[in-house]
Amino acid sequence: MSVREELAAALRTFGRLGYEFGFNGHVSARAGEGRYWVNPFGVSISAVSAEDIVLVDSGGEVVEGRHPINGFAGNRALHQAVPEAFAITHLHTPRGFIWSSLNRPLEPVNTDSALVVGLQGLGGTTVELARQGARVIQQPGHGFVTWGESVGEAAFYLQAAERAADANLALLGVSGVQPVPPDKVAKWTLTPELARTHFAAQVA
Repeated sequence: MSVREELAAALRTFGRLGYEFGFNGHVSARAGEGRYWVNPFGVSISAVSAEDIVLVDSGGEVVEGRHPINGFAGNRALHQAVPEAFAITHLHTPRGFIWSSLNRPLEPVNTDSALVVGLQGLGGTTVELARQGARVIQQPGHGFVTWGESVGEAAFYLQAAERAADANLALLGVSGVQPVPPDKVAKWTLTPELARTHFAAQVA
């Protein structure tokens, strides 16, 4: 599967999961030679095809594609500041957007949440946190940004973060919650390879 095909598959998966909210959201991946593949503006993520994915230059100008783009500046800055950031996702996911308004870290309230709590960052700029190693980044009141060394890795981090936000919100203030202990969190934490494998299983 080409990078364009992977991006389109990730977007359609996000649409199926209910992450679409108008034209909000930015998903991108490196195309080599300082260029990037970017999701198109004005095309539903639930119906996007590989041919819809747009190629832009290092300045964010469209060089190939039949659609315009919208709001690539944040992704571009992260791509350029962190060489390992091959792919980046940011969508206005329902639970992630709510959780990010609390300005608090996700807790390992269950093993699904444990997949990403060790990868998260908050309290700084996206670039600063990414440089510190965070791959699931909370933006205050603006949801998650995830990045990875492949489309599948970045995409599954977003899916896992949204699931973790859902569990954290559901259990917020509930007495008797038993968090996953730190040693088990370490065992459950996603690796790039495992995240990529999870994503591939969904789009095969």
